[in-house]
Amino acid sequence: MTERPRDLQAFLDRSQAAMLACLPQTGEPIRVARRIDEGLRLSADQAPRTPSRLPARLPARLPVCDYIEPALARARGQGGVIAELADAFAGIERQLYWERRWTAKAGDEPFFSGHANATIIGPDGLEERDDIWIGVSLLAPGVRYPDHHHPPQEIYVPLSPGEWFQGGRGWQEPGMGGFVYNTSDIVHAMRSGDHPLLAIWSLWVTDRV
Repeated sequence: MTERPRDLQAFLDRSQAAMLACLPQTGEPIRVARRIDEGLRLSADQAPRTPSRLPARLPARLPVCDYIEPALARARGQGGVIAELADAFAGIERQLYWERRWTAKAGDEPFFSGHANATIIGPDGLEERDDIWIGVSLLAPGVRYPDHHHPPQEIYVPLSPGEWFQGGRGWQEPGMGGFVYNTSDIVHAMRSGDHPLLAIWSLWVTDRV
């Protein structure tokens, strides 16, 4: 079994600890989180994987990534598992390939210049696999991420202030130490306020575990 790089394993340990700590201990969200946690015990060479036909992505940043450090500073001020997750994320952040959402179009401001996403686990991530996707989203202050939906269930762990929208529920602010759970195909979005929004997301893509 291939061992993960130490900094990546440290991030996964902290992200899973934060997710499991912020969720209620009964119900569908914790069930999904435990499946993700169990799935991550498989290394990349044991997990289902469709090899990429594209060249390996080199680390790359967008200008909006200058907001990462201020967001992490606020997360560290929270203390506890959120501060630990912020430190672990800082250990891998410069290895990531940051990109805009594929629907973003030049001139669509402030969204085009004010957001970035990166995949950590999943297709073209630091660890390529098909069953679990883990990544991060960043919004500059005053930016709204567009409505979207997808079949996999999803859990966000916010590392900053921000609001999330879900169809039928409107806007909610979970706060640092809270969580957002998106059921399969629910329409959802997010937006930042006076501060940048930084959040880790985890998608359970398969029911094989």
